[in-house]
Amino acid sequence: MKPVRVLLLPLALGVVAAAATPHPRVSRESLAALERKFDRRIQSYDINDPFHLLGNTRGVYLADYGVVFTAEINLVAAAVVTPFRPPFTREQIEQLRLKKLRRLEDLKRMMRDMMIECAVALQGVSPGQKIAVGVSLFRFSWEDSRGLPRQILMEASRRALLDFKAGKLQPDELLARIRYTEY
Repeated sequence: MKPVRVLLLPLALGVVAAAATPHPRVSRESLAALERKFDRRIQSYDINDPFHLLGNTRGVYLADYGVVFTAEINLVAAAVVTPFRPPFTREQIEQLRLKKLRRLEDLKRMMRDMMIECAVALQGVSPGQKIAVGVSLFRFSWEDSRGLPRQILMEASRRALLDFKAGKLQPDELLARIRYTEY
């Protein structure tokens, strides 16, 4: 009899531990669906001159924070030097920099829209928790990066994003509630 109890005790403790492990409030499937949606949005920015997504968007749920999505993109996909294309001239490098600067506002709008979509879709995130989207901007060593950030991070409470979606906040009020950081 005694050997049987010894074998059952670890099994019973394992069952109790598994039952006590909290399940995430946001499923991996719901994060994956939003990751794919953000990827499609980035890739379809402009069919003739798209952003270039480097890898896939990734999302994680952090229990006491909320959700965070990250991506890395190149604002101008065609800006590459190959054996078939000579190095960029100074004039072309400046034109590339100016084009990337103009595209920053479109990217920021996309990021804000993504945050709003996440707030609506992710019911498991409590209203007081955050929705954050961070984008790292790729650039080549030869580029002139004056005025261009390496990374953009936006975060806001789910409540503020839902209030905006419901028409309780004006666009400028939402912008005031989004914590925006450039590095």
